Amino acid sequence: MISKQRLALPLAILALIGAAALLGSPWMNQPFELADLRTSNDQQLTRQLEDGSLLHLAADSAVDVEFDPVQRRVTLLQGSLSLHVSATDSRPFMLVTEHGTLATQDANLKLERDAKRSHITLLNGSAELDSAGQRLHLNAGQQLRFDQAGPEHPHN
Repeated sequence: MISKQRLALPLAILALIGAAALLGSPWMNQPFELADLRTSNDQQLTRQLEDGSLLHLAADSAVDVEFDPVQRRVTLLQGSLSLHVSATDSRPFMLVTEHGTLATQDANLKLERDAKRSHITLLNGSAELDSAGQRLHLNAGQQLRFDQAGPEHPHN
């Protein structure tokens, strides 16, 4: 009979090998795989958020949703979304990409992102963009691209 001590070492080694394989796998390098909401290449998703805002994810998109007593926050990890922000909630609504943060209370907008930049189209309402330390106020009808270096000039 094999002692428990002699069996523990091989089992620990197998566990470490399995953990290393999982952490090194391409699946773990894709943060959108662990997203709160995501769509595949041939799927779209519409969801009413807990504050009453209406979120639509385009195909091949992913977001994290975090609401707390101070703010409502949606992080676009991949792809694009359309959002109609519920104005009945007094907390600021923050939309985040790696290129910047949009703050709004009442917007109807579309936000897209890829590895190099993000693009906002503000259909209704207003928003404040903070990108690379630059702040910019956006009004209905404006479109803007922004990246790690900050916002480009807005166009209507």
